[in-house]
Amino acid sequence: MADARRARELCPPVGGCGTPNDHLHPLTSAHRSALTAHPQLKLAQCSIRRSGANTLPDSPIVPAPRAGFWRRLVRRPAEVHAKLIAWEQRLSRSTALCLAAACTACVALGDHLTGADVSFTLLYLGPIGFATWFVNVEAGLVLSVASAFASSVADLPSRGAALPPGVMAWNLAVQLGVFLAHVGLFAALKGRLEGEQQLARTDPLTHVSNRRAFVEQTAIELERARRTGRPITVAYLDCDDFKVINDRFGHAQGDVLLGVVASTIRSSTRAVDTVARLGGDEFGLLWVDTDGPTAEALTERLRAALQGAMAGYGWIVTFSIGAVTFLTPAASVDDMLGHADQLMYEAKRSGKDAARFEVIGTQLSLRLEREAS
Repeated sequence: MADARRARELCPPVGGCGTPNDHLHPLTSAHRSALTAHPQLKLAQCSIRRSGANTLPDSPIVPAPRAGFWRRLVRRPAEVHAKLIAWEQRLSRSTALCLAAACTACVALGDHLTGADVSFTLLYLGPIGFATWFVNVEAGLVLSVASAFASSVADLPSRGAALPPGVMAWNLAVQLGVFLAHVGLFAALKGRLEGEQQLARTDPLTHVSNRRAFVEQTAIELERARRTGRPITVAYLDCDDFKVINDRFGHAQGDVLLGVVASTIRSSTRAVDTVARLGGDEFGLLWVDTDGPTAEALTERLRAALQGAMAGYGWIVTFSIGAVTFLTPAASVDDMLGHADQLMYEAKRSGKDAARFEVIGTQLSLRLEREAS
C-alpha cells in the first residue's frame, strides 16, 4: 500500500502513467497490464517519464527540406547539366528572341532611369550574346544596333548640356563596336563548338555517323516511340570477307570500299533515317516509323543497291544483315542493338549473303500498354 501511495504522489492521475490514457510509447497493452499489477514497475516507469529519459518521439518525422538549386549544382552537377541541356533543346528560336528583346528593353529602361552617371554597357552584352547563341548572328546584330542607340538616347535627358554631334557619333560608334565584337566572338565560339561536336559524332573515313552518335540518336527515337507508339527498326550490316579485300588489294582499297558502302546506304535511305559506321566493316541503320514488312522491303532494296555498287568496282563482296522491328518500345538501347547484332551473326553463320528479320511485340500489346499507362 505504501508503494502504491508513493506511485500516486509521483504520477498525477491526469495524463499520468497510472491511467489507461497514458502514452508509454512504445509499450503495448500487455506491458500496461503488467505495470498495473506491479506498482514498483509503475513507479520506475513514472520516474523515467518525468526525468525525460524516454526519448522516442511521438510526432511524425518531418522530411528534410529540398536542397536548393545551388546546392544541387554542387552535389550533382551532371544532373543539373542534363536538365540545362534538355531546357536548351526545348527552347525555340522565337522564344529565345523574345527573351533577348525583353531583357534588352529592361536594361535600356534601367539605363534611362539611372542617367549618364552609371554605365550599362556590360548589361547590354548579356541579351546580345544570348540572341547570337540561341537564335543566329543576324539577331545578335539587330540587338547590337538597337542597344547602341538605346544606350546613347537613354543618357540624353540626364545631361545638363547637349553633347556636340561629333562626340555623340563617337560614343555611338564605340558602343556599337563593342557590341559587334561581342557578336563576332560568340558566333566564332559557337561555330567552333558545333564543328568539334560534329567531328566527335562523325566517322572520319566514311563521313557518316559514328557509334556514339548512333546510340544517342537511337535513344532519342526510342523515347519518341514510347510517346507516339510508332514502330522502330534497327539493322546491323556486315561486309562479308572484307579481310580478303584488304589482303589482296591493300588497306587503301578497303577504305575505298567502306566509303562506297556508306554512300550507297546513305543514298538508299530516307533523310530521317540514321546511318552509322559502328566499327570495322559493320554499319548500323535506324529506320523510324518502319514496321516489319516495310523493313524487309527496305533491306532487300538495300542489298540490291549494294550488290550493284560492288559489281561496278569488281569487288566480290556480299553482305549479312540483321534487322529487328520493335512494335512495342524496347527496355533500353542496349536491348535493341543486341537483338540486331544477334540477328546479323545468325545471317553470317547461315552461310553469309543473307538477311534475318524479327518483329518484337504486337500492336495489341502496344495498345494494352498505352491504356495501362
